[in-house]
Amino acid sequence: MLKRFISISWVSAMLDTLPQISAGSSGLGSAEGRKSLTIRVAVASRDGDRIDLHFGHAEAFSVFDVDGQGPRRVDLRRIEDHRTSEDEDPRETIYRMIRDCAVLLVAKVGAAPQEALASRGVEATNMYAGKGVDPALRELYANKLAATDDAPLDTAEFRLLHAMLRVADLERSIDFYCGKLGMTVLERREHKKNMFSQAYLGYGDGSNGMTVELVANWLHEDAYVLGDAFGHIAIGVKNINRLCDRLAAAGVPMPRPPRSQRHGETIVAFVEDPDGYRIELVQAPQASEPGTFEVVHDTQA
Repeated sequence: MLKRFISISWVSAMLDTLPQISAGSSGLGSAEGRKSLTIRVAVASRDGDRIDLHFGHAEAFSVFDVDGQGPRRVDLRRIEDHRTSEDEDPRETIYRMIRDCAVLLVAKVGAAPQEALASRGVEATNMYAGKGVDPALRELYANKLAATDDAPLDTAEFRLLHAMLRVADLERSIDFYCGKLGMTVLERREHKKNMFSQAYLGYGDGSNGMTVELVANWLHEDAYVLGDAFGHIAIGVKNINRLCDRLAAAGVPMPRPPRSQRHGETIVAFVEDPDGYRIELVQAPQASEPGTFEVVHDTQA
């Protein structure tokens, strides 16, 4: 039987040369599909023992095929061997040379390359950073395999968090929501590197209901057209990795797989609904801890 390679982000984005997952009785939901599951994984590691390299610092990636018997290395791919010219951006070389992989394990990865890889069917994640390569690959496989079961989803601790709106004039918008609707500014930040201002508005201390996130991009001069002013809906969740594995297994687009944030233990992922609207999934260090606002750079802001 041919071994099936699963694209965790979405199967339709896999290369045509790779075996596809059939939707019939031999799919991932069946015992036969689970038994034959093979995942191709690229790993960024200095010495091959631990996942300890930043995406932007890696010059080579080890490629593994992982199945029920464990991981086995099938290739070592160096950027210098795959670039088409001396002027090619190293990131573009990486995108092309690991496109047949379903997952990329790195110590750190930015939002922009993570989304670029997701659009090519590769789930880039730092959720296994610092772990040994062999145990990390075995854990990854177990998690992806478990995601194929049909157990009911536990939503007891899920809650809506905030909705993000892009605005032309932040002060004008704050005046409207606060001055006319009685909200208060819960948090405000200026992002010089990414050139946007950000404010969270809500009622009370924001711990007992949804908040509104307003984002003003410094370089955007034209008025927003109704429709593209909307950013995303955020949902506070528990067990974010398990949830995202289930969503990916179901074919839900995931432009940003789970990624820990720079300034804390918060884990964030982005998925898309059938109409393409983005939903931010947020797992705070403690699900019961109120008032946590983690900075998330939305490349579509």
